[in-house]
Amino acid sequence: MSIWMISESRYWKEPLLRTAAWLERWRFKEECAERDMVRIERELFIGFYAIRKLLDTFKVSPETRRQTYSMLRHPGTGTTDYLNWHRLDEHFDLDASTSEQRDLMFLCNQFVHSFIFMPVTYEDGALAGIFIASDKIRLEKVYFVEASEIHRALRTVGKDYPKRQSMRRNDSTHQWEEFDG
Repeated sequence: MSIWMISESRYWKEPLLRTAAWLERWRFKEECAERDMVRIERELFIGFYAIRKLLDTFKVSPETRRQTYSMLRHPGTGTTDYLNWHRLDEHFDLDASTSEQRDLMFLCNQFVHSFIFMPVTYEDGALAGIFIASDKIRLEKVYFVEASEIHRALRTVGKDYPKRQSMRRNDSTHQWEEFDG
């Protein structure tokens, strides 16, 4: 039996940069709408899963780990389930929004555990952003994450190759933690 872990992170990071570049070039076309929407969801699910994995294995710098991302939060007004999740206007107050700054792990978890995933485009067909909510928060709120914030997260992690890290074992959890020292 062989046991493998992430040792060379570029195989995880280079696809993040390709995804960011593809999303910036992508334009909505009616004839390939379903295929493209599935690809966007798959690319972002896998991309944010990869980021989460890189965070868990300490393959990004503390500076990247601490970055926050702007998201608009819209409060829930109804019951969201598997048959009606796409009717956002019935279940969320899209006119009431609050800007939040959330860390990278929170952003990853919204994509990895997404119950609601709805891309939004500009008039020219470019991706404006994604309405997203994890299975845990789907009744309380939905977030809108602008495409620029998604691109920034993918690129930041994709280009982050730490030269050194300082870690210590937490006395109470017995797990390794990063620290600036």
